[in-house]
Amino acid sequence: MSRAPKFNFFRLVSRNLKNRPYRNIPTLLVFAVIAASLFSAQYLLIGSEQSLDKGTRWIGADLMVVPREYNAAGENILLTGEPTTFLFADTDFGKIIGVPGVMTATPQIYIGTLSASCCSVPLQLVAFDPETDFAITSWLRDNPGIVLGKDDIIIGSGVEAGVGSDLMFYGHPFHVVGVLAPTGMRGVDSAAFIRIQDAYVMADESGEKAVQTLTLPRGMVSAVLVKVEPGSSPFAVGHAIEEEIPGVRIITPTGLLGTVTGHLANVTRLLYDSAIAVTVIAILLAGVTSIIVAHELRKEISVLGALGVTRTFILRLLLAETFSLSVLGSLIGIVVAGFLLVAFHDFIALTLRVPFVIPSFGPLLLAAGSALLLSVVIGGVASVYPTIRVIRSEAYQAIGNGGPGPART
Repeated sequence: MSRAPKFNFFRLVSRNLKNRPYRNIPTLLVFAVIAASLFSAQYLLIGSEQSLDKGTRWIGADLMVVPREYNAAGENILLTGEPTTFLFADTDFGKIIGVPGVMTATPQIYIGTLSASCCSVPLQLVAFDPETDFAITSWLRDNPGIVLGKDDIIIGSGVEAGVGSDLMFYGHPFHVVGVLAPTGMRGVDSAAFIRIQDAYVMADESGEKAVQTLTLPRGMVSAVLVKVEPGSSPFAVGHAIEEEIPGVRIITPTGLLGTVTGHLANVTRLLYDSAIAVTVIAILLAGVTSIIVAHELRKEISVLGALGVTRTFILRLLLAETFSLSVLGSLIGIVVAGFLLVAFHDFIALTLRVPFVIPSFGPLLLAAGSALLLSVVIGGVASVYPTIRVIRSEAYQAIGNGGPGPART
């Protein structure tokens, strides 16, 4: 009994892939689109969730209390940094402090700027109370070399200025003493933080120094940030605040996440639907090309069988080709999608109106791996029909399990 000759399996796979470009290139593109769609959807969700988590942890509040009619505006200030100004009576601040479960609270005033000497677009001024604040003051404790004095300002990473520079708002000059680390949440990165007493001075001078007068009545604030006591439920405390102070609404990190997910819903649904549609196309394409494949392989199988190649070897060869195409196409799709997502991440955040940061390596690798795995599984499903056709072909049946079979007549 003659032994089957040794064939270089991987060389045969490589040769077959190169010799059928008219069939393999469309298949590569199909798998690239599937993987790119799956990866992009996960990338957007992960990037937004990480940015939101980083930004809300920096703010340090469990709850944000805003006027009912400015609930959406309050969310936009945090998520997109969209400049706006709104106020409500700070006499309610004392009531908030007295609500059971509230550990500490601090007021803020939001001032939407018309223009700034630093930037091509307006930005959000956030005036805070140094006596009760727990966001900026916490950052100052972590940066002991920085002291926030009269007319000093701390800016987000997205503001086009540096430490030591001077900025003008409503005709009032401010001196930059610190720049925050990027969070991906534009409500922090595209904002500038000043003391409330400096904001009042700026407003008082604006009638003479600014193009437009800024009015900031004493006794009014835009929002109150709240930390709840350990063991207390933010939801329960928020509900108690709304019961105690009619006309306010509570913004929570969970609520912000729901808003972000809602903003991304249409895009991620489109990406997942695209992946499903392209999967259907891939299976249909496999069905169409299976006829071509079977025809091409008929003569090749006969030759390989005559040379002593087994049925198992031929099946492995066929499946290896499909596996190689799915892996290579998926990798191309993931790399191209990743490059575009990184290159245009600022544009994506502005267009989708969501906080967005480039995901950390671990979740990013997991997203790429799951997209690759799903694409390979889809490739396996798509290869079932062509494989069955090959198995049922006369050329394949003519080959023995251990060597060449007798020729059929």
